[in-house]
Amino acid sequence: MALPTLRGKLINLRGVRRSDAESMRRHADNADVARYMAILPYPYKLEHALKWINTTHRMARAKTDYHFGIEDKGTRQIIGMIGLSRVNRRDKNAEVGYWLGQDFWRKGHTSEAMRLMLNFAFGELDLARVYAVVHEKNTGSIRLLEKSGFVREGVWRKATFREGRFHDVFAYGLLRDEYTE
Repeated sequence: MALPTLRGKLINLRGVRRSDAESMRRHADNADVARYMAILPYPYKLEHALKWINTTHRMARAKTDYHFGIEDKGTRQIIGMIGLSRVNRRDKNAEVGYWLGQDFWRKGHTSEAMRLMLNFAFGELDLARVYAVVHEKNTGSIRLLEKSGFVREGVWRKATFREGRFHDVFAYGLLRDEYTE
């Protein structure tokens, strides 16, 4: 499946191309961006971006995961990523994950990306539930999830090891019938 382009006011969500690799590297290569992201290596190199681009294409074709580049409408550059992982068609659920370049934090880009992604998940994919896991100290992500209607469903105690110690991870979920645009 080729990913559709999901259009917003500030950003578009679209499939990433090899030509996006340098922009992805520039925005992901930041310790503060990578701090709570288990999947995002730091330092983030061009080869990481190129490998990830290939992986996203393979997963979309297999219909197991759908990862979109967050394209800034002004510059047309990829400034982050948002995606659905572990899409379970039988149980109609998937995990949402995202990152955004630090220059764009607290400006509405991720909120819009989340809204577009949830519309895709509940509409195009006909999912019944979207969930997320977030590091206890990732207050920006916690705020985004709660603002988007997600409910904290539990705590995974000492589930991740960062900065020399174990940390809790919060589990969030959103049901289709709870979602309001």
